[in-house]
Amino acid sequence: MKIGIYASTFHKAGYGRYGEKAYEKIRELGFDTSDLDICETDLEIYTLPQAESDKIILREKELAEKAGIEINQVHGPWRYPPRDATEEDRAERFEKMCISIRATALIGCKYWVIHPLMPFGVTDRDTPNAAITRQINLEFFRELVKVAKKYGVIICLENMPMLDFSISKPAEIVSIVEEINDENLQICLDTGHVTAFRGSNIYEEVQRVGKWLRVLHVHDNVSAKDLHAVPFFGAIDWKAFAKGLRDVDFKGSFSIETTPPINLPDNLFEDASKLLVNIIHHILA
Repeated sequence: MKIGIYASTFHKAGYGRYGEKAYEKIRELGFDTSDLDICETDLEIYTLPQAESDKIILREKELAEKAGIEINQVHGPWRYPPRDATEEDRAERFEKMCISIRATALIGCKYWVIHPLMPFGVTDRDTPNAAITRQINLEFFRELVKVAKKYGVIICLENMPMLDFSISKPAEIVSIVEEINDENLQICLDTGHVTAFRGSNIYEEVQRVGKWLRVLHVHDNVSAKDLHAVPFFGAIDWKAFAKGLRDVDFKGSFSIETTPPINLPDNLFEDASKLLVNIIHHILA
């Protein structure tokens, strides 16, 4: 199985510290793939004219290919607190998502990860608003799937860590994906988000989403939090997780969604990255 890292190359923190050498460094440290973060909607790819935005994306593609790194997944627009309450909010979000999907195709990537819409914020569970949230998401993603098909991109809907949000748990994500029932809508399983729910079983959740599982966000956590911790620094049973991936015959990249502390000096940052690689190999052994 290939192993990947959350690269954040558009930011000076993390691997962005290496500038145009970022992908070369990622490869040197032992990773095969990259999760490209274009979450922030004030990035130039969203604000510049399309021709200029395309140049930025194509340069990223060139740098990754030159280094031998596959950009295997792209994280689409996300902002917190959510701004999905009005039709105008959702239309603006749809526009940004379309730009992001197009960029994903341009960079040569197949999988695009996105969070569900949160029109009532993160506290609609067990309220009448939950049914409205579900309907808004069904309508929104049915339209977005049409855009994804146009560009040959697969949307991967991600489970969330918000305990009081009605489309957080893997089962709730599965319910949306099942109802839309389109090959261009699949699932990203976030291990840390699973573990935010007390009593969750990581093996069972891998089994639950296995039919639709295409990409991973791997990090550790403890109940009711979203720490994005290094594996073995939280509560996840990593043997059970690895068994789950084998049992559903997962073919994608084991992609870590955490990085060494950004304030580490370069030599220690590299040591910590190598430790991440070794931890992944240990989990998969």
